[in-house]
Amino acid sequence: MDIQTAIGRPNRLHRGSVYGLEENTAAFAPVPEQAGYQVQIRDLNSGVQGIVIGESGLTGGADPRREGRVMGD
Repeated sequence: MDIQTAIGRPNRLHRGSVYGLEENTAAFAPVPEQAGYQVQIRDLNSGVQGIVIGESGLTGGADPRREGRVMGD
């Protein structure tokens, strides 16, 4: 999986007994619920960006939920 695909995947957030899921991922709620977590479906707009340093150069990814962009030569 390339970095852009990974960053664009649905967000999950775990804080103590609360497991947050992004709004369009409610179908995944039964898994953490069965493990005893309280599940909250919410807007999780992380705004993450990343760079991979590979043999062929740099590859970047930006969170499509935010205003970040990937630019290069």
